[in-house]
Amino acid sequence: TPAAVDKIYDRLKQGKNKQTLRSANLSCDIARKAWRVVSRKHPSEFGDKNPFVGLEREYSTKSVKPVSREIVYRFAVAAMDFGQPHIGATALISFEWLQRPENILAGHLTWTDYRPMDHPNHVRIFHHKTSEMIWHPLEENGARFYPELEDYLSKLEKLGTPIVLLKPKSGNQTPRPFRIHYADKLVKKIREVPKYQLPDYFTLSACRHGGMTELGDAELTESQVMSLSAHRTPEAARIYVKRTETQRVAAAKKRRAWVNQKNK
Repeated sequence: TPAAVDKIYDRLKQGKNKQTLRSANLSCDIARKAWRVVSRKHPSEFGDKNPFVGLEREYSTKSVKPVSREIVYRFAVAAMDFGQPHIGATALISFEWLQRPENILAGHLTWTDYRPMDHPNHVRIFHHKTSEMIWHPLEENGARFYPELEDYLSKLEKLGTPIVLLKPKSGNQTPRPFRIHYADKLVKKIREVPKYQLPDYFTLSACRHGGMTELGDAELTESQVMSLSAHRTPEAARIYVKRTETQRVAAAKKRRAWVNQKNK
């Protein structure tokens, strides 16, 4: 019933330690679709109306603050020192190749995706959320686009087929994908070590936002941004490309150049 759905939604919003509006909204979206699909085949088992339709949902107004290239690579070095180089690789891949952190942690990026024989100058990036796959270019005419990241990966221990895996504490255990909550705890532990001087807003998600924002700073067109990030719509891509001082200065310079040209 609608009343039951409201109670479910209120419970989902709370999570374990904090509000999780995005997860609650996604869960209800999936439930609404599941109700619609299954009720079509088994109408006698369902009521006349889908109780998930019309649910009044809440949305977070908090924006993820992007992290800079310098901060991401500082974290990667810190993760290496901390004995968690695969978490460092996750941050770098999120920033440079714009893959969602949860996909990397789940093992959706493998060593066989990286410079395979049939695409030696590319890495295959699969976005599990949208089912979009692209061959992300790594170089042209011998000039590498991501030398720092590739140098980091060359030092990364290969624990299995996925590039990122959690190394077991015991030699009798098998390396396995990271759980997102455990990865977040590791990031927080590394972030809180004073000598690394990492900001409190550093998260793996902020790395992807930072990489997308760097595309805006580099003055890429919207089409070019979407070709690298594999977003399906401009609206989705715009959420990640934050407005920065670099972009404002570039825009002001172009405007001034246009004014000067017009006044000649």
